[in-house]
Amino acid sequence: MPALLFIIPVLLAAALLAAAWRRERARRLRWSARAAALTEDLRNVLDNLSSGLVILDQRGVIQRLNPAAQSILGLDEDQVLGRPMTDAFGEGLHDFTRALAQVLAGGGPVLRRELRVRREGEPDLPVGVSVNPVVDARGEPAGAVAIFQDLTDINRMRARMRESDQLAAVGELSAGIAHEIRNPLGSIRGSVEILAGDLDLGAQERELMELILKESRRVNDIITDFLTFARPRSVQTGLVEMRPYLDDLVLQLRMHLQQRGATTVVNHELDPEDMLILMDGEQIKQVLLNLAMNGFESMDYAGALTLRAELDQSNTACLITVADTGPGVPAENRDSLFKPFFTKRKGGTGLGLSVARRIVNDHDGRIELISAAGEGAVFRITLPLLQTPTEGVEPEIACLAGR
Repeated sequence: MPALLFIIPVLLAAALLAAAWRRERARRLRWSARAAALTEDLRNVLDNLSSGLVILDQRGVIQRLNPAAQSILGLDEDQVLGRPMTDAFGEGLHDFTRALAQVLAGGGPVLRRELRVRREGEPDLPVGVSVNPVVDARGEPAGAVAIFQDLTDINRMRARMRESDQLAAVGELSAGIAHEIRNPLGSIRGSVEILAGDLDLGAQERELMELILKESRRVNDIITDFLTFARPRSVQTGLVEMRPYLDDLVLQLRMHLQQRGATTVVNHELDPEDMLILMDGEQIKQVLLNLAMNGFESMDYAGALTLRAELDQSNTACLITVADTGPGVPAENRDSLFKPFFTKRKGGTGLGLSVARRIVNDHDGRIELISAAGEGAVFRITLPLLQTPTEGVEPEIACLAGR
């Protein structure tokens, strides 16, 4: 009996200890699961950041490279993880490596520095970088973290804004000058037409009258270009069925060639055949006609011109291409091609391509020369894609424009 009285407290104590151990074990399991969930959530956040993220330890060894960073820097995390940055980052990342080294050396954070990333076989990539030091729980330096973004679209938007400011100033001046010229020009032309009809002119005098009328028409066309450039009309969008649209455009071009007795061949292609584009059909036609006429003149009204409308490879945009078989655009002219008043064409105003780019920009699109010098001129218009599914009907393919 005394022994039993001794054993019972021991058993109770053991039971209490076992219960406490089970509670502690359950608590640790919960915390472990929570820590694992937090770690997984953090990994998911880092993996899905649109900004690039690079984490280094104090020795400059790469600890983390998220997918956005791999895409921007052109690197594979599996190949660079655990390697010193000076070994993993090549010459094309020299500026990026120097910014990281500055922070690791205790030089203070780098805030929003713009630098260039050079990748083999691709254009330089503008990147906005911020680098901050990392400290441990004791406040000791533990490494550095870099966050960066591809600035291509932002820089393109900045360029558009600068261009818009310039065009607004030039356009206001152009509109005033154009109106001041057009009014007296109309009087001069009307008077010459009356005189030509009333006077008995010899061959030389009639030739001079015709020259005056011809040159006055040319001046009037130039003024019209100025006014179009200075005061563009707003975009009026609507769904355009591309097959009849391209057919009508090509017919118009062929009639123009027929009137000139030209031998130029005009082809057009469409993929898919039932493509619909949400755009201002008249304004985009103005762009396509301008590109086509430029192509005709560059080929001396011979050769071939091809218009093609298709989806891009990722099905995110519609591409409209105008290609000719002429001599192409010389390398020294390519950077100035879309600037106002730049032209190498005799009698040209240099406003056609500027107006074309503004129309495409107003459609939230992009126009660019994609051919190399000497390979014929190939212009590509890119318009963002919109799919409009209807219940029981296949999605319509359309370009979203003029938002």
